[in-house]
Amino acid sequence: MNYWIIAAGLVSGLTVVAHIFGGGPEILQPMLQSELSLYLKTVWRVVWHGISAILIIGTAGLIYGGIRPEKSKAAVALISVQYVGFSVLFLYYGITELGALWPMPQWMSFTLMPVLAGIGLRREMRKTG
Repeated sequence: MNYWIIAAGLVSGLTVVAHIFGGGPEILQPMLQSELSLYLKTVWRVVWHGISAILIIGTAGLIYGGIRPEKSKAAVALISVQYVGFSVLFLYYGITELGALWPMPQWMSFTLMPVLAGIGLRREMRKTG
């Protein structure tokens, strides 16, 4: 059992909740109520729910990785790299488009998750040599 990786999974789970219940009303619904074409609204729904699926799968993978770290180091590493990618995107667009990090604070959770998982993976590597 690796509690660092489980903690990364719990942060990921909280991110799922924030995405669905916070981001849905703040971002998804206004886009769907906009004057965009039906095609663009449909694409937006696919992207939105695809991200939901990625987050849910990442949460499950991290929690499983924390419970069975000896069998899932590669999966935990892959999920962590994916979350680093999300963090970089939020940081880049927050700075370049919005001129600040705070309008899109999602980078914080997407940075915290791989940091926690990385600590857990490092501890696992020390165990196995």
